[in-house]
Amino acid sequence: MLGGRRLCTRFMRYRNCTKFLSTAATRVFEPSFTKFGSRTSDTSPIIFCHGVFGSKINFSRSAKRLAADFGTECYLLDCRNHGTSPWRDDMGLETLARDLEEFVEQQKLGSVNIVGHSLGGKQAMLVCAHSPHIVTSSVIVDMFPVQFSSQLLDDTCTALSLIDVEGLTSRDEASDQLATQISSQAERNFILSNLIRTKSGWKWRINLPVISDHVADIRGYPRDTPPSNTPTLFAYGGNSDYMTPERLDEARRLFPNSQFIEIPGAGHIVHMDQPELFYNAVSDFFTQHGSPM
Repeated sequence: MLGGRRLCTRFMRYRNCTKFLSTAATRVFEPSFTKFGSRTSDTSPIIFCHGVFGSKINFSRSAKRLAADFGTECYLLDCRNHGTSPWRDDMGLETLARDLEEFVEQQKLGSVNIVGHSLGGKQAMLVCAHSPHIVTSSVIVDMFPVQFSSQLLDDTCTALSLIDVEGLTSRDEASDQLATQISSQAERNFILSNLIRTKSGWKWRINLPVISDHVADIRGYPRDTPPSNTPTLFAYGGNSDYMTPERLDEARRLFPNSQFIEIPGAGHIVHMDQPELFYNAVSDFFTQHGSPM
């Protein structure tokens, strides 16, 4: 256990050191994760952070290849309230960033590369900004350091809450109920992967009430976040609604040591829409920046 002075110094940027110290022994979050590979090179371990409604399996294909091609360890994490990770009432962005920092410390990984999609990208950006000493480089997938409209996420949470889970006979039936809100079959399949069958029937493996309560946090980005010089690749979908020139400008301002690549034919879920193009972009970037200087 770290001493109080060191904990205070490390977490004072989160504004309430006294409160943190009083709960330090109990607040450490241990996410569910999958590990691929072993470290046989100087490439830093790679951590993958999924987006809202996602899970650690979303990056499995890329992680297996990167572990083999770069001779390093790849860790795929389930965010709190997602996948098989524990459920918690707090899901603010700063809490999610602390979860990621603590995982690096728990696993004694030193400096890591982070690949974060959407909400996972915001996790990664906050860690780059506040704890650059533990980040070798980062890849931010279809996300930018700005606030977004919450309406789409609000509407999606509402639509999911209206699905009659207890009366379902199949996932296709849930997809039909969701179609009026989400027209894309691929997006519905992605979200409904969180609907699992148990002996007693269907249930969500996401903590939908808590996610719904934290929509404002999920769409936001702390205005007082400092810039980061961490080498960073922003990889965004050519068909994504998330990219605008203004958001690119803000990313350049807060991440001056950054590169940008558009993945043609991809929407918001870049790594699933165009997996080969995505892998090539990430692989090229880690070839340049994946090892400590």
